[in-house]
Parts: sequence; C-alpha cells; structure tokens
Amino acid sequence: MLDIHCHILPYTDDGATDINASLDMAKKAEKLGYDGIFTTSHYIIHDNEIENKTFINNIKKLNEMFEIENINVKVYEGNEIFFTNDIVKLIKEKKVSTLANSRYVLVELPLFNSIIPMNVYDEFNKLQDAGFTPILAHPERYDFVTKNFKSLINLIESGILLQSNIGSITGKYGKDAKKNIEKMLKNNMVHFLATDSHNNTVYDVYDKAIKKIKKVINDDDIYEKIIYENPQKVLSNEEINIWYPKSSK
Repeated sequence: MLDIHCHILPYTDDGATDINASLDMAKKAEKLGYDGIFTTSHYIIHDNEIENKTFINNIKKLNEMFEIENINVKVYEGNEIFFTNDIVKLIKEKKVSTLANSRYVLVELPLFNSIIPMNVYDEFNKLQDAGFTPILAHPERYDFVTKNFKSLINLIESGILLQSNIGSITGKYGKDAKKNIEKMLKNNMVHFLATDSHNNTVYDVYDKAIKKIKKVINDDDIYEKIIYENPQKVLSNEEINIWYPKSSK
C-alpha cells in the first residue's frame, strides 16, 4: 500500500521534526500496511524552497536508516507544490519533484480563498500540455469548495485528479472538510486517499477513518482503486482513468 501524500522527511518543512519522529511515523505506517511513502515536502516559492540535490540526498539517508531499523517501508520523492504560475518551469529546472519522477504532480491551492484562483485552469492546462497530470491535494479543505462545491466538478472534467485526506472523515480538519469529503466520496469524486501525515495523529485514528470511508463509499471496486490501484499507477507512471461524479448536487 502506498501513501502519496506524507511529510515524513525530517528537518524539511512542518512535518517530522527529527529522525526519531520519522522512524516512529514509518513504524506506525508499516503496521497499517504501508510499504511505500511519497515524501511530499512543501515547496513554496520565496518561503520554503528546498534545494533538490539536498532533498534527494536526505531521502536516500532516510531509506538507509529504515533499512538499519528493519522498517520495510520505502520512501519516494515528491513535493506538495504550492500553486504558482511557474510549476512547469520549476519541474523542468528540477527545483521540484513530481511523484517518484512520474507524470503526476501534487499541487496545493490556498486554503482560505473563498473563490478558486482565476488562473488555476490555465496553469493546470500548461501542466497537461507539458505531459503532466495534476493531482489536487486535499480539496475538501478549501474554502472555495465549501462555498461552491460544483467547482470540483469542473476540475475533474478538465482532467484533474483529486486526493483527499483520510483524517478529514473524522473531523480532523473541521466540520466543513468532513462534510465535503463525505459528499465527494458519495459522488465518486475522490481518486486517492492519503494520510497527509505530519506526525502520528492520523495513524492513531486510521482504522476508525477507514471504517467510515468504506461505509460512505459502499463500493469495494472504487475503494480498491483509491487506496491501492491508483497510487500504484502513480509509482509505475501508468495512466489513470478518471471516473466522473455521480451527481453535481
């Protein structure tokens, strides 16, 4: 099982505070069935710009540490890229990483904008024209989704994949995010479920969250795709067929 959104790399952003925290997260992830984690450290222009060479070297060191500690989890590179007009340029200049060097790019939008940024579609179209597939991180948490849920329909129809946080179903990110993810799951609007772990809190409520998610989806085939199949296709850089929402209500 693969987690495509996680902040397990230590000393990098607002995730694992040190190597011990990373080891603890990995041990708990392994117990839950994860054998691979994409370390999607934040990349924010003029704020949190990670030198790629250092980033890759730190991932190598973390994998080596996991081997020493007999933790059977492999870490893959990636970034959670904060939305900018320069994403294609950043990728080509190797300042940011796609997920495991695949076509898939994890992008985060501003959380508290009441309307979707006007240039989102233009930028995502640029990514697609360059051969990349955008994955929108935790859309259930965005204010613009709460204000206008149908905006997600437009994103999906334009070829954008949606990744929701497992913890959202438990109320970890508030009532609006919980309501939004339930609606998304009911209407086949989630293509990936990931932990977005910054520490152990999600792992501690994981089983409870999965039970709720299964109950809401009520479709074993869709569950298998968003938990197992689609993340594996990201790792192997295979095309993911987007399924479309049941309803726009």
